[in-house]
Amino acid sequence: MATQKPGEWANTLIARFEEQLPCRTGPQTTHSRINEDQNKNCLIQISRYRFALVLDGFVKVLKRIHELYQQGSCGPQRQHSPEMEKNYYDSIIIVLETLEKCFSIQPKDSITLTMEENQNLKSLLKEICAFLDMPAENPHSHSIKLLASKVLFALSINFFNVVFSRISSKLQELASCPDENPDYSDIELIQHINVDISRLTRLLTEAIQKFRLLKKSAHLVLMNSLEKAIWNWMDTYPYEFAELQKNPNEELSKCCEQLFDILDTFADNKKGRAAVWPLQIMLLILSPKVLEEIVNADSGAPCSPRHSKKKQFIDAVKRCINPHGNSSKQLTESAAVTCVKLCKASTYINILDSNNVAFTLVQSVLNDLKSLLFNPSKPFSRGQNYLYLDMDLMIDCFVSCFRIKPHNNVALKICLNLTSPSIYHFVLVRSLYRVITQPRLQWWPQIDLVYSRSSELRAMFTDTLNKVAQGCIAHTPLRMIQSLTLKGKDSQAKFKDRAEEVPGNRNLLLYMVRLIHADPMLMLNNQGKAGHEIQSSTLELINGLVSLVHQPNMLDVAQEAMEALLVLHHPEKIEVWNPEAPINTFWDVSSQVLFSISQKLIQHQIVNYTDILKWLREILVCRNAFLSKHKEYANLGSQIAICKQAHIKLEVVFFMYLWSIDMDAVLTAMSCFSLLCQEAEIRCGSDEVTVTYLVPNYHVYQDLAQASTVLTTGRAALQKRIMVLLRKIEHCVNGVQPAWEETFMNWNSVWKNLASYPKAKAEDGQTEPLYRSMGKRRASHQNSEHELDDQINEWANMTDLLYRRLRILAYLPLRLAQLAPVLRKVGNRAF
Repeated sequence: MATQKPGEWANTLIARFEEQLPCRTGPQTTHSRINEDQNKNCLIQISRYRFALVLDGFVKVLKRIHELYQQGSCGPQRQHSPEMEKNYYDSIIIVLETLEKCFSIQPKDSITLTMEENQNLKSLLKEICAFLDMPAENPHSHSIKLLASKVLFALSINFFNVVFSRISSKLQELASCPDENPDYSDIELIQHINVDISRLTRLLTEAIQKFRLLKKSAHLVLMNSLEKAIWNWMDTYPYEFAELQKNPNEELSKCCEQLFDILDTFADNKKGRAAVWPLQIMLLILSPKVLEEIVNADSGAPCSPRHSKKKQFIDAVKRCINPHGNSSKQLTESAAVTCVKLCKASTYINILDSNNVAFTLVQSVLNDLKSLLFNPSKPFSRGQNYLYLDMDLMIDCFVSCFRIKPHNNVALKICLNLTSPSIYHFVLVRSLYRVITQPRLQWWPQIDLVYSRSSELRAMFTDTLNKVAQGCIAHTPLRMIQSLTLKGKDSQAKFKDRAEEVPGNRNLLLYMVRLIHADPMLMLNNQGKAGHEIQSSTLELINGLVSLVHQPNMLDVAQEAMEALLVLHHPEKIEVWNPEAPINTFWDVSSQVLFSISQKLIQHQIVNYTDILKWLREILVCRNAFLSKHKEYANLGSQIAICKQAHIKLEVVFFMYLWSIDMDAVLTAMSCFSLLCQEAEIRCGSDEVTVTYLVPNYHVYQDLAQASTVLTTGRAALQKRIMVLLRKIEHCVNGVQPAWEETFMNWNSVWKNLASYPKAKAEDGQTEPLYRSMGKRRASHQNSEHELDDQINEWANMTDLLYRRLRILAYLPLRLAQLAPVLRKVGNRAF
């Protein structure tokens, strides 16, 4: 069908894609997410050849999602249930993600559309504009706006004229008949589109033609949007900008000069200058010949009268940033913003172009700028309303200073000082993160220049972690912490749009963990220290991260901590845990990680247990890769008690989750047994021991792992296969016996809860002992009867697992009789 009738096949795929959206099926399961991803990938590939068809399909899908949402509203205010809201916005996110990828893979200027297809594109653009204009109070606003921006950027690569036409029409409308309360959202599209040098010139030309006819409020929006368009161009086409500095573009320079002069008439007071200065400095940087003439005039070189206002502007900025310039606070702040823009833009100029006057201009303001922005005794602030903008300003300044003078670390020292205001710590961490993650130009210095400050960064991490945990565990050394119960107040999102960026301890911790994930060497470098000190600092760092993995009220931090721990377990990173004794340190530190996480899983204290099991599997893969590199000495240091204890706990975990009702968790636990076998195979190669000495049930474990790869039709068939294999276990050693014992305690606890149903349900607090709360373990939106059904099914699985192991059959009939009313109520067929 794909080859004979590609149109029908594509429409079928789009229909299937829509049917599996959360707005149609409810919250996604692991399997439905996998199916959705498969359909998504197919549609992305089809869009390479049948783009117009896929575009038409997605426009219709979005329309039907909106209609379904409107039909589900109730009451005079057309309210929706929280679940419907979530499913609706989750569906929008999935569609936008797919659209962005469909647009992104199209070669530039490679698509032509018919008139009807062009109408579809305009309809989609209208939808995108609506998403970009979502009210900030909507909790889904930030993620949807971000995705909509990406879609628009990708769309404009091939369809710039369509977007430009919409922008131009809005400017014309505002210029000819200004409204009392105009909508500027179409002008703001400028901020999100892909522009190269020719498109940027078109935008500036359009702005010059309409600027004088617009209201002052429209001026502000247009100026802000144009500045962002320039930065987008520099980020997307940095080498085009670098080439411009060597070979100026006459048409662009002419536009920049004209717009500068227009803006200069707009800056008739302090408030006006604050608004126009940042854009004016960018326009001068895009006119390198003009800027060169202005800067060289300070050395006595001639300066054309037509550039006199431009020179006055540069002189005013220098005077206002100078602490002895006697400028007003407002002008000093405007000068700070302007100088940061100048410094940041100069980093996009190749340092080999040493004659560029932008570097000279930067050097004349850099020290004054750093003194203003990085002063611990008087932190820079334009007021509470500018909190985010001030942070962004300081981050831009820090990153620019690092790239201009990487060995001048005055700002770094201030930000690393634990007594400095916390906003400086936040600026440091986010700046280093940007240095690591931003696509790097070849002349930018690398992050390894900061590795020498590892001990100070670790101290900041420890300090932040202890502050977040303050009041929960008092006077406990970090390396001894096994679990933290964190304050809920600090983790609540005070701001919806940019909650992650509030410079509180909780969010500083989140970014510090992200920083470790991005480049662990920032925390692992211990050059010049003794081996035992290196091992101690590594253990402290890793135990700190482990303590964050099982935090139910900080899931974003927990997820980042898992990713960071996984990166730390990469073989090349394990080598630097303690270069003097890498294998001994590996067995000590990694075993503590496995023991701690396994203990929490056994006690059912982790909500997202399936994700944790998958993560544990990845950790074991990394461990085995490291051991394979050192297989001749793989057992060195493995005789310590924590190694044996960790192995036992792992086996207990993998056995206990065999009775889970989540098939994904069961299959993951089964597959992990093969990694235990693989570790034994690696270790037995270094000494004269057999695999069955290290793993007595080696063959059964291999069979369990193999069974996880076989296609299974349903949960019952899978459980039956597991029971057949478990009966083959002959050696009740390591984790086997503890697993049966833990399972029996849970089995007994669940039975007591079920036997007292619904009384236990009605009594608050009575259901918590159900092996540390069934609800904690299953993040679902199911009703109570479904939850009860799940409990019964899980109890049935445990019953099978315990069969012939703990002689429970002697009193099983009695307990089944006691549960009969409950079983009849839910119609359960587990027995």
